Amino acid sequence: MQRIGRAAAIRATLSVALVLGATCLVLQSTVWHDAAPAEADQYYTELSGVDLSGLQPAEKEALLKRLNKQHCPCDCLRTIASCRNRHTSCTMSLAIARQAAEAAKKH
Repeated sequence: MQRIGRAAAIRATLSVALVLGATCLVLQSTVWHDAAPAEADQYYTELSGVDLSGLQPAEKEALLKRLNKQHCPCDCLRTIASCRNRHTSCTMSLAIARQAAEAAKKH
């Protein structure tokens, strides 16, 4: 077996390190970044700060079902309904829930 020179060994080591580093960056930005919610969300039947009066029981149930599944865009890793009840200061979930309730009332 032939020996490689010192410069070639350094280049090979740096190449392997570069590939491993790039692989770790890709994994960090994809698979490793998907954090699970801190706790499992429960099913909420009320939405803090959102007027659900005027909705028929079936409309209210359909709205709550949707907002208990739809994730909040505020990066809290919760659903809209959970965010409304657990993080009442979130303006994103409030706006989304109010808009959805108003749309449900018009139908």
